[in-house]
Amino acid sequence: MPEQIPERYTHLRTVIRNKKSLLVSYSGGIDSIVLAVVARDVLGDDSACCLITGPLLPPCEENTARSIAARENLRLFVRESHILENPAFRMNPKNRCAICKQQSARILREVADEHGLVSIADGTNADDITGYRPGYETGRAAGITHPFVEAGITKDDIRAIARMHSIPEYAKPSASCLATRIPYDECLDPQLLVRIARAEEVIFAAGAQQVRVRVHGDVARIETDPESSEEIFARRDAISRALHTLGFRHVTLDLDGFTSGSMD
Repeated sequence: MPEQIPERYTHLRTVIRNKKSLLVSYSGGIDSIVLAVVARDVLGDDSACCLITGPLLPPCEENTARSIAARENLRLFVRESHILENPAFRMNPKNRCAICKQQSARILREVADEHGLVSIADGTNADDITGYRPGYETGRAAGITHPFVEAGITKDDIRAIARMHSIPEYAKPSASCLATRIPYDECLDPQLLVRIARAEEVIFAAGAQQVRVRVHGDVARIETDPESSEEIFARRDAISRALHTLGFRHVTLDLDGFTSGSMD
């Protein structure tokens, strides 16, 4: 572990301790896992997590998040979001993350108040605050704090801390909500989101480590990591059949591979 990481890790623990009590916005991704585990160690029963479920969270991600929370002995609350009932969000505008963050912050605040927790935090890290991040400033305005940013913790630091805590998901690929698979200004249809989630499950089952099924009309464009591309191509017939069954007329493999935020 590089020398500067223990110093930042100590700073992180101080930042969390100064929150007095903390509710972590928890998704089961490595960032929120690590934040929740460190908060548990620092604050004990004065820390908890909240998993917000709904149509934007793939079922497999929800199941994984619940399992990890149980394994790590995290105090977990689960609340359901009905974000697609918001017409402004459902139209999928470029500021959809800000709209979603506003609702998520309200849910988190309600849970925190219900259980007497003073602060709310999410796993945004120092690498996340560059580029187009409309939800970041919205979250800050809504009272969500960012301990990793305050402590200067990067994504590589988070993976190092995860290894230090023997968290096996330290190399887990990043995930994102299902809305990111659909171009801006195209309506977020609940059934389409279900089809996308099922399509990605098919490709994960074929051996992919990182997958996004981006949808362009009746075309399903598969983005995956370079290491998985050969395996996906070798199983292309079965994958194509499965995605056709889900209603996609054309199935393509993007030769540029997985790119986070490629539809931003």
